[in-house]
Amino acid sequence: MKKKLIILLFFAVFPLASNAQLFWGGKTLNPKEVKEKWGHEKLDLKKFKEGSVKVKSSMAYSILLDKTLIGKSIDYIRNNLGNPDGFYFIDSYPAYLIQEGASHKEETWQIVFKLNEKYNVREVIVHKNCCE
Repeated sequence: MKKKLIILLFFAVFPLASNAQLFWGGKTLNPKEVKEKWGHEKLDLKKFKEGSVKVKSSMAYSILLDKTLIGKSIDYIRNNLGNPDGFYFIDSYPAYLIQEGASHKEETWQIVFKLNEKYNVREVIVHKNCCE
């Protein structure tokens, strides 16, 4: 009986948790959509760190495809890409604005470095940060 209850709870809760992640996680773009929206420039860490939002957005596609940042520490990301200026749920995830809306009616997008339990990059996403 206990085993059946656990199985039933799993199948009842898992779909809700998955949908909650999509809801709370917000809208993201795949690499093709990123390339269409902001173009494609090869990642240059120095240019990214010192660059404007426009410069950073042009490198977002390269960052998504270039897996060399996966596994890097949070310190590596901050030292090489600069201080984060975006926000993704908690301060721990480095997020960098790549499009900044002038008002809440305009879209704001950011590139987010999701971390694992050791504070190393496990995934990179482009996330819609705001707007109505």
